[in-house]
Order: sequence, then structure tokens, then C-alpha cells
Amino acid sequence: MSEPAVDITGITKNFGVLTALSGINLQIGDGEFVSLLGASGSGKSTLLRIIAGFETASDGAVHIYGEDVTHRPPEKRPTNLVFQRGALFPHMTVAANIGYSLRLKGWDRRRMSQRVEEMLALVQLEGLEERLPSQLSGGQAQRVALARALAGEPRVLLLDEPLSALDFKLRQQLQLELRSIQRRLGATFVFVTHDQTEALVMSDRIAIMNGGKIVQIGSPREIYRNPASAFVSDFVGATNLFSGVVTETRKDTLSLENPSGQYVVQFD
Repeated sequence: MSEPAVDITGITKNFGVLTALSGINLQIGDGEFVSLLGASGSGKSTLLRIIAGFETASDGAVHIYGEDVTHRPPEKRPTNLVFQRGALFPHMTVAANIGYSLRLKGWDRRRMSQRVEEMLALVQLEGLEERLPSQLSGGQAQRVALARALAGEPRVLLLDEPLSALDFKLRQQLQLELRSIQRRLGATFVFVTHDQTEALVMSDRIAIMNGGKIVQIGSPREIYRNPASAFVSDFVGATNLFSGVVTETRKDTLSLENPSGQYVVQFD
């Protein structure tokens, strides 16, 4: 990997006596889609918020494109965060929501209007620019939140379970659309989810988290076909697990014995 987009080194986060993250090391490449996958309480959202600057690490460092941003506030980082619920301004139109950060940056009206139009086209919401958030469906609102996050051209987009509140069919549709947008833009996405299928479908790599640690990281194929532990195997998919004693190992097989009998396991 060349210079990583995000380089996380030794990140630890304590909340009083509780250790939420313990010595996290992770590198994310430029243009990569990486999912942080784990159950509730595994530390995935805390890690994302540390990358974004909304939480301060107790120890360790975060570099984004070679710059140390460990102690920078969120607005001074080349990142943007999409929350589980879009958190749109209810009194603003769709166009005003998307252009809000651009207005704060001092973009002129014409340039801002052009960018808003580009973002509406990107998330397929043309013609809805004058609607208020209350007039949108859940899926439309999440697309507006995504458009707002992308409008300022962040180098790294952070997404904290942005599809979890949507119904199943809409979630499936937006999974594909989100992945398509990421590929078109060539942007770096860090995506938090507790949904195994979501992570397997969308990601270039998946970091499995448990108890504040990354227990395995790899491509969806590697994670699914070669889990590093019984926990990962059980967490990622429906897998038959059985215990036994290994009696013989060879290059591509092993013999295993348990009370039910003897078995020969063939490796891929």
C-alpha cells in the first residue's frame, strides 16, 4: 500500500474504568471502501468518531494522508461524517441543507448552486431541491445527508450505520447505490455496520471488531472463507462448528476425531 488515506496507530480509548478501544492499528488505502463490522459495544462507532475528531483518543495517533490530525477538531480535518439518521436541518430545503457547509466556507452563490445540482444528480434527487426534510421519505433523507457530506469534497467520508434505520428492500437498494457512488468518485469510505451481509456486499476490506479490538481484517472473500477464529466464523455467517482432536495433518488435509467419529478436512 502507498501512503494510506487513514493511518491509525495504537489507538486506545478509555471511558473511566471502561476500555472501549485497545491498541487499534489500521491502515486504509486511498479510494478504498473499508467496513468496520461488529456487534453493539464492539468499539466500531467510537473508532469512527475518533477518526472524525468527535472523540479524543486516550492514546495513539491518527494520520490522514500523512498529516497528524490526532488533536485537530472535526472542522479542521479533511473528513465528513454521515450519521445513522441524517440529522437534516428541518427548517431548510433540500438545496439549503446540501449547500450549508459550502455557504460556511464562503462559496459564491453561483458556484454553490452548481455544486448542489451536481450532488442532487449524483444521489438521484433532481427536482426535490425545494422540499423540506419532512416531505421526504427515509431513503430520500439519507440521500440528502450523503449529498451534503460529499458536497464539500472530503478526502475521507465516514458513515456511521447510515442505512440501519431503513426498511430491508430500501436498504438493499441504497447499499448498491452507495457503492456505485463511491466507485464513481474514487473516494475513501469508512463504513460502520453491524450487518454482516451489508459489509460483505459493499466492502473492499472488512475489519471485524470485538471487545474494542480488531480481531481480523481482510477482503470479504478472505473473511468468509478463512475466518481467523471461531468467533469470526460464527459472527460472519451461518457456519457449522464442531470440536475435536487433530490426529494428523498433511499439506492440504487434516484428520480430526471426536465422539461422533473420525473426519478428514480438505483445505481449499
